[in-house]
Amino acid sequence: MNKLRPARRSFREIVRQEHLVFIVLVFVFYYAWSLILPPNVAPDETMRYKIPAFIYQYGALPHGADPLVRDPLWGISYGFTPILPQIISAGFMKIAGLFTADEFALLMAARMVSVLCATATVWIAVKISGELLKGAFRWLFVILIAFLPQFSFLGSYVNNDCFAVFSTAVIFYAWVTGLKYKWPVKSCALLGIGMGLCAMSYYNAYGWLLASIILFFVSNLAMDRARWKDRRFRVKLYVAAGLFAAIAAWWFIRSYIIYDGDFLGLNITEHYKELYAIDELKPSNAPTVQEQGVSVVGVLWNMKWAATTYYSFIGIFGSMSVLIPGWIYKIYAAVFLAGMAGCVVRFIRFIRERDVNKGKKWLMGLCMVLTMIIPVALSIYYSYTSDFQPQGRYIMSLLIPLMLFTTIGIETILRWIFKDKTAAVFAIILAAGLTAVAAYVFFGVYLPLYT
Repeated sequence: MNKLRPARRSFREIVRQEHLVFIVLVFVFYYAWSLILPPNVAPDETMRYKIPAFIYQYGALPHGADPLVRDPLWGISYGFTPILPQIISAGFMKIAGLFTADEFALLMAARMVSVLCATATVWIAVKISGELLKGAFRWLFVILIAFLPQFSFLGSYVNNDCFAVFSTAVIFYAWVTGLKYKWPVKSCALLGIGMGLCAMSYYNAYGWLLASIILFFVSNLAMDRARWKDRRFRVKLYVAAGLFAAIAAWWFIRSYIIYDGDFLGLNITEHYKELYAIDELKPSNAPTVQEQGVSVVGVLWNMKWAATTYYSFIGIFGSMSVLIPGWIYKIYAAVFLAGMAGCVVRFIRFIRERDVNKGKKWLMGLCMVLTMIIPVALSIYYSYTSDFQPQGRYIMSLLIPLMLFTTIGIETILRWIFKDKTAAVFAIILAAGLTAVAAYVFFGVYLPLYT
């Protein structure tokens, strides 16, 4: 008697089911952004690139205060904080170095990490949409992420922001599959990997670590009725924790050892800034907004923190110097407001309806809100108490939950107003319109700016 075997997907089926043609086109789009961008014009790329260049040349990780990686103005480097993206960049540079010594080719090799992370984020967004959304609204969610001008820009140069967004996509996909299928080992592994990558990216994204811990334990112990002594639960926990530690623990142990117990590298950064920064940038000579007696409300509105952060979340190029046309900011504002209004309607319906999975939906929704509040709060806190820098990239880790809430809200509004087919048509029109906006930004703003 023949045993049943799982059906193997043909190459054509894999391409179709994983939407690889779309993913390849997205990769080409992001690569074009990167190829066109000249050196030393993107925010902090000059400082960031010193790290992989050092590793490429010397084959070792730099001390954060090494003069070869230290910025002459600020007196510090990014070597005090996690540099996993730059370590990977150095690997790409090593490969490129086998064929050429051209400086721009090596820079492009280092940028490849951001290009690939942006592309992988979109691929995971496609998979997330397949689990949570249907029809045209699946693609609206993906387009909102893939073609946000600032996200495309982040995918073009050496930074940690794009890597952080990628790590949050991995975490969120683990949440979705974990809650839906009661945390199979694969979801636990994805959670551990995502959390490890997140820990090695940007501190502004650390809200995802807190939310993941809450969601994992509450969903397993309170909702799926697992017990601490249950072997199956312990395996899940060990898989997630083990992969997290394998990816991230070594860095913080290293920092603890070489930076006198400062495993986050924050205090040592301020120390060297005071030592080596130019006089006007030394912490002792540059009073913070808080020290100047400005209120938090004054920071948000009078100093235009909120407006600048919003504009640079949608799209500002160069070193926060090149704005896109104003009508694009208004389009996204309208999209977000419509999504917010729809979410209010959906929330009211959600409270009233009966659903066996209502507890898990509450949990995921609250954790999503948490991952949106924390980066905004941290960015405000940093601008208020340290260095006033309202930049959208510092809150970019909220991209996926924001766009999911926006999509759900728009779907609610459209299905409330129109029938299913008409609602889907409007979703397609909106997705096509946002794609056209992205094309306009690339060909009408970005390309003329840097060519």
